[in-house]
Amino acid sequence: MLSSSRFKTPVQRAADPIARLLLRARVRPNHLTVAGLGVSCLAAWAFADGFLRTGAALLTVAGLFDLFDGSLARLAGQDTDFGAFLDSVVDRYSDLVVLLGLVVYCQRIGEWTLCLFTMATVIGTVMVSYTKARAQSIGLACEIGLMERPERLIVLIAGATFNLMTPAMAILAVLTHITALQRIFYTRRVARSMERTDTLR
Repeated sequence: MLSSSRFKTPVQRAADPIARLLLRARVRPNHLTVAGLGVSCLAAWAFADGFLRTGAALLTVAGLFDLFDGSLARLAGQDTDFGAFLDSVVDRYSDLVVLLGLVVYCQRIGEWTLCLFTMATVIGTVMVSYTKARAQSIGLACEIGLMERPERLIVLIAGATFNLMTPAMAILAVLTHITALQRIFYTRRVARSMERTDTLR
């Protein structure tokens, strides 16, 4: 699996040429962030109507928007706390609205196995984000795990493109929860290590 933490900087550097063009066009990072949410909503609509490949294509565009907004913010010197907050919140909305579209699709076609995997993925996706946020709230960086957001998008896009939604959602249902558990155990280990260090001082 790719690690979004490991490859984040090289990928953003590769996006710099397009980000520079956007900068010259006076596009702001937050504009791209919100536009990405709009495209994700269109992808959710496509999934709900059963146009899986269209949804996959739109989700790819939304992912590119998410990539370029980070590069644009860095190049423009607009890496603000609110920008990071907005990006994180919009990412959560984007993830969940797309999964909602897939739940509607499952209901329309009567695929209850796929619906079960999708709902399990909804829970796993929320917990992956929540465990990271809670770790950060106690001062710990927790950017680890098998199934961070870029990996989830890749699996979802591949499943929709090749009409393999049930296997894709089964993978996501399992690995999102494993990722949440990885973050729980990692946070426990680091927190206990910090407590022992404080005790020895």
